[in-house]
Amino acid sequence: KGDKLHEKHIDPVISEFLKGIKGARVLDAGCGNGYLIPKLAPYANSMVGIDYSKRLLTFAKEQAKPHKNVVLLHANLLKKLPLAADSFDVVIANMVLQYLPQLNVFVKEVHRVLKKSGVLVSIVDHPGHQLFLRAQELKGHKNDKFMKSGSYFQEEMRTKKSLWDKAVLEYFHRPLKNYLNPFTPYFHLDRIEENTEDGESPRILGLKWVKI
Repeated sequence: KGDKLHEKHIDPVISEFLKGIKGARVLDAGCGNGYLIPKLAPYANSMVGIDYSKRLLTFAKEQAKPHKNVVLLHANLLKKLPLAADSFDVVIANMVLQYLPQLNVFVKEVHRVLKKSGVLVSIVDHPGHQLFLRAQELKGHKNDKFMKSGSYFQEEMRTKKSLWDKAVLEYFHRPLKNYLNPFTPYFHLDRIEENTEDGESPRILGLKWVKI
């Protein structure tokens, strides 16, 4: 089922954005362990999952076994994708874009493989979710979870503790404008969702784009 963050704050946004997915051809860009396969494959005409991690794809294959309409491919989201132009109705990037050092190639490739008026759904950690912790840090009370932090406006690689502090995760912080501006020449922004865990700090950002 995923963790509470996915169950309460990510999955509902995906479900809302993807109403009417029945019969669609879906690309899961950065499918990871195949988390979305059992949630989307039963409603899709077909589904392709791509990921750069061969190890994660082994887990995704287990998720895909019950679904004959799923194909998994090893591919790099920073390079040209091994997929035909105008071949998908929906592309979803679920908690993926914050791990890409740049978005320009991804934007152009997703635009290429989507059909006209196709939908792109991106879900990311909200770039403002560290602002309260950053304010504390500037006053001398650094949170140990975020091992490297900085200004909200500084786009850079940062590190934080994850998986209940059992792992160190590298990610690329970028302000909100840098999640929007690369897409606007190619897509119309249809919906924005912002979720919170504590009622105060933004936690998850969901963007629904339509190809133009």
